Amino acid sequence: MSVKAKILESLKAGPKTVEELVAATGAKPGIVKGQLTRLVKAGVIEKTPEGKFKMK
Repeated sequence: MSVKAKILESLKAGPKTVEELVAATGAKPGIVKGQLTRLVKAGVIEKTPEGKFKMK
């Protein structure tokens, strides 16, 4: 499963921080942050005011 797929699967359970997603994916923080940026730009996920990411 790709990092992107693991992120999306994890977010289905609810909002998560970058740190929680790094732990869930086992990927390096830079890779996770890059995927999150791409997913936000694509309109798939969004960042909450608390700094967590969630599905749109």
